[in-house]
Amino acid sequence: MGRRQQLVDSIKLKALSALPKNAVSRAFGAISEVALPTPVQGVVNQGFASLYDLNTSEAERSPFEYRTLNAFFTRHLKDGARPIEIGVDADATEGALVSPVDGRITQFGAIEDETLIQAKGKHYNLVELLDSAEMAQFFKRGAYATIYLSPRDYHRIHSPVAGRIEHISYIPGQLWPVNPLSVRHVDRLFAVNERLISYVESAELGKVAVIKVGATCVGRIGLTYYKTLESNTAFRRRQEIELVNPVLLGAGEEMAVFNLGSTVILLVENPDFAFHDDIVDGQMLKLGQLIGGF
Repeated sequence: MGRRQQLVDSIKLKALSALPKNAVSRAFGAISEVALPTPVQGVVNQGFASLYDLNTSEAERSPFEYRTLNAFFTRHLKDGARPIEIGVDADATEGALVSPVDGRITQFGAIEDETLIQAKGKHYNLVELLDSAEMAQFFKRGAYATIYLSPRDYHRIHSPVAGRIEHISYIPGQLWPVNPLSVRHVDRLFAVNERLISYVESAELGKVAVIKVGATCVGRIGLTYYKTLESNTAFRRRQEIELVNPVLLGAGEEMAVFNLGSTVILLVENPDFAFHDDIVDGQMLKLGQLIGGF
């Protein structure tokens, strides 16, 4: 990296450090929920789609039919737009893992010495990521994958395996951007940003943690199956939630939504799990794409 680029990056990081990122993100989330007159909102939505080169043909509706920018951003896809490569029944998904989102896989591999790779030369700790030494014990011989969602991607999050959810963790934190600049320069980025974790108990892979990482301008992360908990509220507190009635999900079934974009980190408990040979760093993944198994 040249000196000029280093200087530019340094200035950007200083500006981000001074920015009240959580408050700005809540405000941006509120603005994105404002319903403008229908013709105006349609133009705003279409402008956003053009700016980020969204594939609007996959959406349930036209950009002009969404009443707010956030409604358009969190749009559902048409039926059949993302086939789940291994089906949705528990018997069909044993030992297999599918991508829970559309996004770019930036890092993946085995977890060694309770350490995960953030970027070249930067690492972070499993215990810090989960904010729990107890939960980290399940994954210390397992595997991980980091998937980045850009503004152009579909922003609903689906279960990567068939299983049941009994345990949720909410870990308040900072809201640094999760773009390449921050990934390269912010130490322990994914362990300091806000996280909302669903632990899926699967038949063959053991625990699978689906970690939704907050970021600047992510107004909220919401759970489809537990609507009373949202991230980045004004009165946040650390929470460990044990569900009285476990939630059963099939592989590819919706579990959460990013109200504006961020990153998902997957952790797999089973030490025999391996990523497919054709998965490479930087690859674009589609929701439901098979990414590994036994």
